[in-house]
Amino acid sequence: MSPNTLAVPPDNAGLPPALPNDLLHGVALRPPELAWDGTRYCGSRLLGVRLADVRTLAGVVAALQREHFAGVVAVTPLYARQAAVELAPVWQALDSTEAPRVSASGADQLRYGLRLPSGESTAGTRVTAWSVNGHTGVWLPACTQEVQQQLRRELSALLLQPEAAIRLTVVDAGDTAASGHDAPHPLDLLDAAADAALLSQAAGRPVCVTCHGGAADEVVLHVPQSAVSPDSALGVAAQEPGADSGHAPSTALWSDAPWAMRPSLARLLSQPAHARASAQATVQSDVTVHASKRPSRPLRASVHELNAAQVFAEESLWHEQALAHGDDPVAWRLRHMPEGQGLELARQVVARADLPAADDEDVPGAGTLRGTGFAAAQVQCVDETGAARMVWSAWVAEVAVQPQTGRVDVTRVVAGHDSRQLQPAQSAPVLPEIEQQAPWLLANARRLLAGPPAFDDWASPGARAADEHGGALSKHEGQKGLARNAPADGVVTQGQLGLDGVVTLPAAAAIANAIQDATGVRLRQAPFDTEQLRLALAGRRGDRPRNPLARGWGWLAAGMAGVAGMAVALWPMKPALPLTAGPDVSLYSMRAIERGRLVAAAGDCIACHTAPGGKANAGGLALDTPFGTLYTTNITPHNDTGIGRWSYTAFERAMRQGVHQDGRQLYPAFPYTAYAKLSDADMQALYGYLMSQPAVRAEPLKTQLAFPFNFRPLLAGWNALFHDAKPFTPDPSRSAEWLRGAYLVQGAGHCAACHSPRNRLGAEKTGVSYLAGGEAEGWTAPALNQLATGARAWTGDELFQYLRTGYSPRHGVAAGPMAPVIHGLAELPDSDVKAITTYLLDLPQAAGGAVVTPAQSAEPMPAPAAQAAPAPAAATIQSLQGRRANGERVYQNACAVCHEAGSGPTLFGVKPLLSSNTNLHAATPDNLIQVILNGIQTPANDELGYMPGFKDALDDRQIADLIGYLRERHAPGKDAWPDPTNTISKLREHAELN
Repeated sequence: MSPNTLAVPPDNAGLPPALPNDLLHGVALRPPELAWDGTRYCGSRLLGVRLADVRTLAGVVAALQREHFAGVVAVTPLYARQAAVELAPVWQALDSTEAPRVSASGADQLRYGLRLPSGESTAGTRVTAWSVNGHTGVWLPACTQEVQQQLRRELSALLLQPEAAIRLTVVDAGDTAASGHDAPHPLDLLDAAADAALLSQAAGRPVCVTCHGGAADEVVLHVPQSAVSPDSALGVAAQEPGADSGHAPSTALWSDAPWAMRPSLARLLSQPAHARASAQATVQSDVTVHASKRPSRPLRASVHELNAAQVFAEESLWHEQALAHGDDPVAWRLRHMPEGQGLELARQVVARADLPAADDEDVPGAGTLRGTGFAAAQVQCVDETGAARMVWSAWVAEVAVQPQTGRVDVTRVVAGHDSRQLQPAQSAPVLPEIEQQAPWLLANARRLLAGPPAFDDWASPGARAADEHGGALSKHEGQKGLARNAPADGVVTQGQLGLDGVVTLPAAAAIANAIQDATGVRLRQAPFDTEQLRLALAGRRGDRPRNPLARGWGWLAAGMAGVAGMAVALWPMKPALPLTAGPDVSLYSMRAIERGRLVAAAGDCIACHTAPGGKANAGGLALDTPFGTLYTTNITPHNDTGIGRWSYTAFERAMRQGVHQDGRQLYPAFPYTAYAKLSDADMQALYGYLMSQPAVRAEPLKTQLAFPFNFRPLLAGWNALFHDAKPFTPDPSRSAEWLRGAYLVQGAGHCAACHSPRNRLGAEKTGVSYLAGGEAEGWTAPALNQLATGARAWTGDELFQYLRTGYSPRHGVAAGPMAPVIHGLAELPDSDVKAITTYLLDLPQAAGGAVVTPAQSAEPMPAPAAQAAPAPAAATIQSLQGRRANGERVYQNACAVCHEAGSGPTLFGVKPLLSSNTNLHAATPDNLIQVILNGIQTPANDELGYMPGFKDALDDRQIADLIGYLRERHAPGKDAWPDPTNTISKLREHAELN
C-alpha cells in the first residue's frame, strides 16, 4: 500500500503512518429495529449479551458492550463472526410510543420515491482504526475531503477526543481500484470507521472492520392527496396570481428515510441520549421533511440524496397542482417563484428552451408522444469564507415516448445555475450559466430512465461499479473528470455534490413532468420504470374495442403452434446437428466471457464434469443413480472428445431440450430441466465461455445402463411428462431481488436437483414438494422450502453467511456435495447471494404443514398416556447406559478437543458448536454419519480448516454409539434415531467404492 497521511496530530502517541500488519478483526451487532428522532436513539434496547462466555472462545481478543452497542474483536474474520453470534443478544422491542410516526394514513398520501444506487461494489472494503493513549489513527479508502471532515468530527464525538487527536490516512486510490472496490457510501464508511475505533479502544490494538454496502435503498416522501386538490385549504387554489408567491405548497413532506442526517450507528447505540444530527438538509423551501416510520435497518441515504428526493417530490407536486387547477405547469411554477435571482434564472432557461405552444403538443395515443417538463431547486452552499449562500438551478427537459414499448428518450435538455452569491466581488457582472444539449447533461438525464432490473443481469465481484449501469442522481457525486468544461475556480462545493450535482438536482422532476406532459401518466419513483409506463399506456389501449374475428384467428394460430411443438417434443428420434469448425471466440467480448464464467460458477459445472484427479471439465465423474452409474461428459472445446465442433444451436438444444449433438437423448441426471430456464443472453455467454477454455483430450467412460433405461428414445416420453423447456418467466409482482434469486435457484443453480424429492421415474416433484428435501451422493439434502420456520429457523444473515462462507455458527459447516456449491457461489457477488437468500426464505412451508414457532417446538410434546411406551426392561436400560457411556468415551477421545466449548486450542480451523449443528437435529443421521466417516477433506472455505475422517479408526458400533450420545446430549428434544448400524455399513461401503 502507499498511504497518504492527511493530518498528523501534534502527539501521534506512537501510531505508525503505515497500515499495521498485525490487524485484528471486529464485528458489531445491529439491533433488529432502529429508530432515531433526531436527538436520541429510540430503537430496540440491548438488555444483555454473553460477554463472559464469548471472551473464553478461541481466537477472541475482546468483547464490548456500551449501552446498546456490542461487538467482538478476534484474530480472524471467521472467529469474529462466530463470536458475534455467540453473544446471543437479548433485545427489548422497539417502544412504539417513542418511534417516529407517519402523519396521515397511507391511503391519503402520494408517494414520491428516489431509489439510491446499490453499495455492492463496497463489499469487502475495509476500514482500520487504532485508538490508544487518547489518540486515534484511521486507515480508510479514498473519499472526499468533506467526508473526511465529517468522519473526524464524528470520531471526536464518539471517542471524546479532540479533533486534532484523530489522524486519517487514506489508502492510495490505485490500491482501491486494484482491489475491485469503488468508494463506499459516506454513511457506510462512517459506520465502519466508528465501529473499528470503538472496538479498538476496547482492545488496545488496531482493529479492521468490513464496510458493508447495502442493497439499493429508497428515499420515499409522502404528501397528502389534498396538497394537489383545487378544493384544499392547504393548497394554493385560493391564492391570486403572485399572492404569497414565495411559498412552496403548504404541506409537509414525510420521509421514510430519517437517516440522512444521523450520526454513526456506533454513537447512536453507545450514546443513545446524546445523538444529535451531525448535518442538515440544504434544499431551501418552506416545506419541512419529517421522519415518518421506523426502518428495520440503517438506510444509507446521505444528506444530498435526501435533497434530491425532496426536490423531486416538491417540483413534481408543483406540476400536479398546476394540472389540477387547469393551468399551464411552467407558467404556474414561475408565477409562484419568489422574485430574485432564482426567478430570473428560471425565465432565462425557459426562454432559451423556446417551449412549444399548447396547440403544438402531441395528443396521447397518436404515434410517438412528446412532452416538456420544468423544475427548479434552491440549495444552500458555503462560500470561501464559510458563510452560507444560496445557489439556484433550473431545468427544462424534453422527452419522446414510444407508447407501444414504454421507451422514453430524453431528446433535449436546457439547464442553468446561478451561483453569483458565491463569487468574489468582480468589476464585471457574473451572469447565470446556461447549457443546452451538453453531453454530460444528457448522460445524467438518461441515467434516470432505468427500466426494471433484469433477472439475468450479472455483475462480477471484481468489476468496478463505474463500469456497470448506474441509477440515481448521486451516481456522479464527488467524482471528477466529468465531460464538462466548468472552470476549476467556479466549482461550487455542496457536500459530495460539486457544481454538477447542484445543477442536476431538478433533473428527475423535470423528466417526470415531461413524461406526464407527453402521456398523462405520473411516475413518482425515480429512476423511472419504463415497464410501469408501458403497462399504464397498454391499459388505455385495452379499453378500445377489439375485432373478435382477429382474436379468434390468434387463438387458432396459438393452438396450432402448441400442437406442432408437442409433436416435435414427443417424436423420439432427434436429428443430428452438423458439426462445425467451432466458433470464432474472438467475437465474444471479455465482458460476455466473464458473464459466461459467472453462469458456469452458479451452475457449478466443474463439480460434475471433473473426475477426481482429472482436468477441469474433462468429464469422467461417476454419478450413482437408482437406475445405474452415469459418467459425465467432456465439455471442454476439444474437437474430438469434447464440444469443440458443436454449433451454438447444438449446445442450446442440449441445454434446453436434453438432446445431444448427435441426436441422442440425454439422461436428466444432467439438469437440463433447470438449465432450460436460462435466458438467451446467459446461454450465449455460457457457450462463449466454455469455448474459450483450454481444450482437453479426454474420453470418459461410456454410460451403460440396463434395459429399459439404456433405450434412450424413451426419454422423449419422459420429457413430455416432466420437462418444461420454456425459459424463466419473471413475475412482475415480485421485487427485482426476489426474481434474481428465483432465477438463480431454479435455473443455473439447479438447487431442486438435490433438494427436491423425486418420483419413481426420477423426476423432481413439484408443487408443495418443491425443494422439500432430497438425496445426493449418499447425503441427505435438507428441505429449503421451510428455512424461515421451525425451531431451527434461519435468519437472513445466517443463511447469507452460510452460502457465502460455508459456515454458520448456529447451523454448522457445509460438507459433502454442498462444499463445491459454496466454491461456485464464492465467484458471485454479494448481491446474488443475497438474492438467493431472499428467495429461499420467502418460500412457504409445504402445504398442510403448520408453521412451528421456536417457542412451540422448544420442548417435545408429551405422549398421551394411553399410547405411552412400555417401560424398558432392566437389561435394556443397562444396555442403553453402556452404549451411552461408550459413545461419551468415543466423543471425549476423538471429538472434544475440537468441538468442546471453551478456550482450548482449535486444531483444524473453526470450533463448531455441536449443540447448534443442524445435522444433529435432522430426521435421519445420514449426514452426520457421512461427516464422521469421511471428515471434511476439502472445506468450502480455507478459513474453516478440515476435519479428519474416522472410517478407519472407528467401527460401526462405535460410530452408532457416538451419534446416539451426540443426539441425546445436543438435541434432547428430539427422538432418538433408530439403530443406525445398517446405514453406517452402507455408507461406509459407498465411501470405499468411491
